[in-house]
Amino acid sequence: MSDPTAPTFDDQLEALGFRARSMSRRGGRRWDLPFNRVLTFMLHDYEDHVVLTWTCALGQVFAEREWRASSGEPGEMELFPSYDVKLPLDIDAVSAEITRALLSLRLDLGDPGL
Repeated sequence: MSDPTAPTFDDQLEALGFRARSMSRRGGRRWDLPFNRVLTFMLHDYEDHVVLTWTCALGQVFAEREWRASSGEPGEMELFPSYDVKLPLDIDAVSAEITRALLSLRLDLGDPGL
């Protein structure tokens, strides 16, 4: 029997900073976590799993540093993962994936090993 005083998955998402936004085009509920002014995590909540992805306003970062990209309008350039991640309805799994994504976004362009 479940504990009626235990936080729900929705409560746990809200505690991480996610906010319910709308119904997803994919059929589930969409939650957004604006991590900072250029990085946003999006979670699509289904009955038995969630799908997590993110987007980064890379063009904004470029423009602020007065960098230019070789194609497109730099202010409109978006960075996003090649694939979304399917996770169980488990807040620890969501937290771990956010941490993994954040670590993957760390890039030192001055690293001679690139």
